[in-house]
Amino acid sequence: NMAYTVWETLEQYGLVGRIMAVNCDNATNNDTMMDALEQKCQALGIPFSARVARMRCMPHTIHLAALQLLETIGIVSKLSAGGSSTTDYQE
Repeated sequence: NMAYTVWETLEQYGLVGRIMAVNCDNATNNDTMMDALEQKCQALGIPFSARVARMRCMPHTIHLAALQLLETIGIVSKLSAGGSSTTDYQE
């Protein structure tokens, strides 16, 4: 999983316990990753809060808001805006 890979990378570069924030997009799998990293840190006595350390990507958030606005006022349809009914990635 992503948390395992991130943790291995932190170990490889000597960064365990030195990370203050993680910048991710709004996908829910990043929530899961951050929770797993928090648990791993807690097990080692490293202070780390997934809620505090998670930095959401501002350009991505603005893009999603702009798409929602354009869909709401009828300028673009959900499908032409790149959305899909099979994923909640853009929701």
